[in-house]
Amino acid sequence: MNYHIISIFPEIFDSFLSVSLISKAVQDKKIFVHLINPRDFCSDKHKQIDDEPYGWGAGMLIKAQPVIDAIKSIDMKNKKVSVILLSPSETVYNQSIAHKIVDEYTDLILICWRYEGLDNRVRLWCQKEFDTNFTNISLGQYITLWWEVPAMSIIESTARLVSGVIKEEVSWQQESYRPEQWMNNIEYPQYTRPQEVEWFEVPEVLLSGHHEEIRKWREDKWKNL
Repeated sequence: MNYHIISIFPEIFDSFLSVSLISKAVQDKKIFVHLINPRDFCSDKHKQIDDEPYGWGAGMLIKAQPVIDAIKSIDMKNKKVSVILLSPSETVYNQSIAHKIVDEYTDLILICWRYEGLDNRVRLWCQKEFDTNFTNISLGQYITLWWEVPAMSIIESTARLVSGVIKEEVSWQQESYRPEQWMNNIEYPQYTRPQEVEWFEVPEVLLSGHHEEIRKWREDKWKNL
């Protein structure tokens, strides 16, 4: 899976890409992350990426053309590309979308923006150029200072589904929010040593060694929302 991140602060991703399984996935070439700064595509000598909105309103908007040019710089030949604009939207990201991205696309472009907003012509251009492969997506009904953090969340949720990123693939094949369960399940509770913590003990069935009884217990504890 190839990730192309459009961000005016790409350095934010440095620590994210250098630790834990994401770092190993990059090193093992299971995933590829390309950071693209639209400021590099500004035509003026000061590389001004934002400007005042037409009409009236507080704050500054990210200009459209540098973002569009940043996307155009990506080699998309012979690739199946999905483009996501992270913004308030009726479409809320979930595990089903994560599976769809990994199953159907080779490349994912994530557009992050700052300040008051992004010139709407980026969205209009993406709709025209990418059609159904373009989506406005929100992580929920809340606003962050920037959209790089939601982008990291999408990278993590999709990268873990790429073959080889997680050694034991059963870890993501049997989990909460499975598309096969219509996103309507919560995984059973799990325990590890020691046997007692703050007077809470591990359920006896998990200590029994009887695999069939444990399987039944887990099925019983598997919650439907």
